[in-house]
Amino acid sequence: MEQPRPNELKALFHMLEHTAKIAEDAVLTGTFSGGEKRCVSQFNNVLKRLSDMNAVPDGLFDELHAEASFSQIGIACHQLAAYLNDELDTTADFKGWFTSFFGSRFMENLTEEVADKPFGDLIRKAVPEFLTESTLEDITEVFPVASGGRLIVNADFGAIDVQSAESDTVSVRVQRAAQLKADRRASEILKNFDVQLTREASDVKIEAKFKGPQRQWQKSKGRLDIRFDIVVPRHYSLDLKTSGEDISAADITGDVNAKTSGGGLRFQNITGRIDGKTSGGNIDIKAFNGDTILKTSGGNITLETGTGDVKAKTSGGNLQFTDVTGAVNGQTSGGSITMRGSSGGAEMKTAGGSIEVENDGPILAKTTGGSIRCQLQKASTSQNLLLDLETMGGGINVSVVPDIAATVEAKVLGGAVTTELPVTVEGGPVRPDQLQGTINGGGPLLKLFSVGGNIILRKIEDGNDTEA
Repeated sequence: MEQPRPNELKALFHMLEHTAKIAEDAVLTGTFSGGEKRCVSQFNNVLKRLSDMNAVPDGLFDELHAEASFSQIGIACHQLAAYLNDELDTTADFKGWFTSFFGSRFMENLTEEVADKPFGDLIRKAVPEFLTESTLEDITEVFPVASGGRLIVNADFGAIDVQSAESDTVSVRVQRAAQLKADRRASEILKNFDVQLTREASDVKIEAKFKGPQRQWQKSKGRLDIRFDIVVPRHYSLDLKTSGEDISAADITGDVNAKTSGGGLRFQNITGRIDGKTSGGNIDIKAFNGDTILKTSGGNITLETGTGDVKAKTSGGNLQFTDVTGAVNGQTSGGSITMRGSSGGAEMKTAGGSIEVENDGPILAKTTGGSIRCQLQKASTSQNLLLDLETMGGGINVSVVPDIAATVEAKVLGGAVTTELPVTVEGGPVRPDQLQGTINGGGPLLKLFSVGGNIILRKIEDGNDTEA
């Protein structure tokens, strides 16, 4: 065995530090892609040279395997450099080594309230995120199926994203990681996340459940990162259920049933019935063709460009509908409702906001905490009722086409009724707080009632509201 030479030891020591820095930068920035093998070879060569020089005991350090990650390379280099530190008597003492390993922020955290906190907690607080993440190998599977089948996902936890492709397969990728910085048990909880994938005829089912009592993983789920990325045939139905994370799907021809207890729902270009429910997130749907039922207990609901009857209900958010063709029923307990450029009729109700509707009727709207603005886009004689608007906390502003044939019943408490259209009043004196009569000979009913605001009946000229 050769005797250690100080100058060469220092050179090897600095080479280890430099390799560790490269590995850490690669993890943090994503640079040096494909350079792992080069760093592994460099570490193994240094370790062999140190062994030949009898600078490290046999068996204390293992060579890195060929597929080692940058994170593993960085840790191995730091550990070997730490051992050489005492032998070299370098100026990089204990404090300097940790500063080099963890960065200057580590020492700042280390000196804050050090007398009151366990040393191990301080280290975990300062260590970089990439060194405290436990990542399990991805679960991947490809199932041959026929179009028209169904994907079933029943997961205790994890985000679900489903896309489509012109293929006869279902491709599944499950990614799993745990952040250990604030919860050392998260890694063990993650290992207890059991994923089962099965196929029956053209259907694929994914069951993903935590082993053990629910209270154990519920406490750690904020430290877990689980994701299901799935590609299905374009003609395929979806039945998706998870907890605490989002569900999204795009470019699907088939029924979609989705439920999450703590995330949002996002769907785009869906042809088929949509049934979506979440306990704590927003619902966003674009480009749909089919009847839709949506419910959230704590978020907004937005639908844009679609055809089909819609039922949407939220307990604590706003409702927005744009370019929807079909009967729309919208309810919210604590927000406003907006509908633009739609047709097919609307029934809107809110307990805590304003309502703004553009439709071709009939329109029923009620609010107990705001105003109502309504634009009836074209005249229709096929309905007995065109408008039924009621507010307990604001005014009503209605715009209709000049040639509309309608019967008007308008009444306010605490305000006045005004009109830009000629209304024929039969019998009795005209009163400022109510208006009863006919427009253009009479027709379907315009029923308007307000408490605490005015009612204004306007006319639309050339498709535009006369109001500036």
